[in-house]
Amino acid sequence: MSLAVADTCLLINWLSFRRWEDIFRLFRRILLPSIMVPELRSQRIRGRVEELVYRGRLAILPRADYVDREALRIFNLVNSTPGLPRIDEPEAYGLAYAALHGLPFLTDNASPKVAARSLSSLKGVVVYDSLDLLVMLYRGSGLRTAVEEFMSDTSVVFSRERLREAGVELEPRGG
Repeated sequence: MSLAVADTCLLINWLSFRRWEDIFRLFRRILLPSIMVPELRSQRIRGRVEELVYRGRLAILPRADYVDREALRIFNLVNSTPGLPRIDEPEAYGLAYAALHGLPFLTDNASPKVAARSLSSLKGVVVYDSLDLLVMLYRGSGLRTAVEEFMSDTSVVFSRERLREAGVELEPRGG
């Protein structure tokens, strides 16, 4: 894969992961919509983002009217459909950009993934979360260790159901 659109939630999680650079084994460049940049509050994360922009691994997407129109349509559709988790404006923009350009959307928020599976107008839009990326990167014996490291580094907790679907069995915590 060459390009992907990411939201800040996923980007922050991956930049907190000890193996963060491995994401570039999947994507040559990640695109971050400028509407999401204000969400990057940590100086450490901002420093890594600046480094990635400088190295050509991350590009900040300027706002575009045609994407704004599609994002508004997605925002209204998702938030008016009973049973779907709410989507916020930046997520809707990222999902719209990905949909319009045939690119995967990377997010650790449930709404875009559920919307892409549930709404006919978003069929065909590929949405990956961090567990999907970990599976793609570390299939096999290294997956369990990578998942444990990711959860430790980021405080993200994957549900037992998702882990089971991915074929990951974690040791029970405690003594």
